[in-house]
Amino acid sequence: MTNVTSERTADQPTPDQSASDATPFLTVAICTRNRASFLEKAVQSVVPQLASDCEILIVDNASTDNTPQLVAGFAAADPRITVHTEPKLGLSVARNAALTRARGEYVIFLDDDAVAEPDWLTAYRQFLATPTANQIAVVGGVVICDYEKPPPKWYAAAAIGLDLGIKARRLPDSGGLWGCNIAYRRDAAIQVGKFDDRFGHKGATVSAHEESDLNDRLQKAGYEIWWQPCARIKHSVSAERLRFKWQLRNQFSQGRSSALLRLRRMTRGRDRWLFAVGRFLAAPFHCAVNVMLALGSFPFQNGRVAAHALMRCARILGYATQLAVEALYLFAVR
Repeated sequence: MTNVTSERTADQPTPDQSASDATPFLTVAICTRNRASFLEKAVQSVVPQLASDCEILIVDNASTDNTPQLVAGFAAADPRITVHTEPKLGLSVARNAALTRARGEYVIFLDDDAVAEPDWLTAYRQFLATPTANQIAVVGGVVICDYEKPPPKWYAAAAIGLDLGIKARRLPDSGGLWGCNIAYRRDAAIQVGKFDDRFGHKGATVSAHEESDLNDRLQKAGYEIWWQPCARIKHSVSAERLRFKWQLRNQFSQGRSSALLRLRRMTRGRDRWLFAVGRFLAAPFHCAVNVMLALGSFPFQNGRVAAHALMRCARILGYATQLAVEALYLFAVR
């Protein structure tokens, strides 16, 4: 990777150096809610990597545990760390608060249950300080899943992380990167409307695709999305997420957000609603097929095929539910 020779490669400051000495180039934004036990590890993984042109912004999204006391201690101990409390629930809301309050030219989002590898921030700094194109607005990196306990056998074929190759490259697809390790050019993200808070987690409600939706709008505005393999993190996967009930609930919510994203991508008009009606009417048939597949395959492959068939069924139901919600909303406003 090309070394950065500009002033952005200045030596790392000591913690007592004023964070206001210069406008940061990078803001590491950590949005958090009720994960104090994880948050400390996330912050500690980034602090040693901070250079004079970097800061950490922690957005506390209405936590009810000891997160407020913890983050206050972080800010008091290191002037490069600032804290904002966002009372409105929602990950997209918290991320929008980070985009608004960050001082950096780029905002790198790191999940509160993730740990950055030692050269993570350097990889982003070098890539973004000497970009290969002027229109780069989104960059993401490797995500390594760190399981709290070994995954069950039926889960073995599920995602083990994100790795799109060993070379930095432009991505044609707006949905390829994961939001736990992603950087945005701040002015571009604000220009296209930031994150849509209809997407993303809201407390116990699991949802997704807030990054895909924002990336869609950035691509339409002429910006580029890039892959940076040297920016690596480890992302914790709790035992709770390995439970089948949680997976079903997650797939249902994923289906809802997928339907909303698909409708957003389609031009308004007859074809859009013919598609919606067709998918809604086909949902019972598709669910029935997957239920029969689950029943027939349950004794084989440690239940893996059956489990994934039932998860597909939950996703289809979520998709159909969101199509119905959108139709009822349009009916109500007319």
